[in-house]
Amino acid sequence: MAHAFRRRPDGSLVCRLDGEEKAIISQVAQETADLIRADLGIDAEGDVLRRAAQSDDPLRRLEAEFAGREAREPSDSAVRRLFPAASEDPLLAAEYRRLGQQDLADGKLSDLRRVMRTLDSTGQGHSEVVLDEEGAMSMLRALNDVRIVLADRLGLERDGDFDTLRMLQQIGERVEDAGPSGDEEHVGSDVVIAVYELLSWLQESLLRALD
Repeated sequence: MAHAFRRRPDGSLVCRLDGEEKAIISQVAQETADLIRADLGIDAEGDVLRRAAQSDDPLRRLEAEFAGREAREPSDSAVRRLFPAASEDPLLAAEYRRLGQQDLADGKLSDLRRVMRTLDSTGQGHSEVVLDEEGAMSMLRALNDVRIVLADRLGLERDGDFDTLRMLQQIGERVEDAGPSGDEEHVGSDVVIAVYELLSWLQESLLRALD
């Protein structure tokens, strides 16, 4: 069972998670990273272009500049929440995406990778997760991005929507107690709700420890 984050005398932040909780967080972080890469078209070619942009060869830098001018507009509803349009003007929005979307995506992917590495380094069983200040900020950003994706999948638009959804879930559980329904979709949504609750609690716990 998860134990809330607390700050140690040395300034580090620590919580305790069991193996299943760490595996779930790592899985949804990986799935969020995969979703971003797939929807925005970020792959090995993108890594090649970034290396070319940093090359000492001016021709390679020029090639990378022209190759990277187009920034794909998100098609997935969750990715659109992570990378919203910066302007209602389509031309301005496209220009903002061209100039900044790749850097924003790189930052989000870096945070997600760091969280996965941190959890992986603690082993498979129940253990402490220790973060320095920079790691804590990465954790907060990554948890927020994963929660945004899960909120989209649950159809949540506002903060109060989750309370309503949780209430409907509890009503559904009472109805199920009266007789089996065998509804696989309902079971799937229950899992997503449970993961969303875990991430929300962990994020709030980390914020309190930082304060």
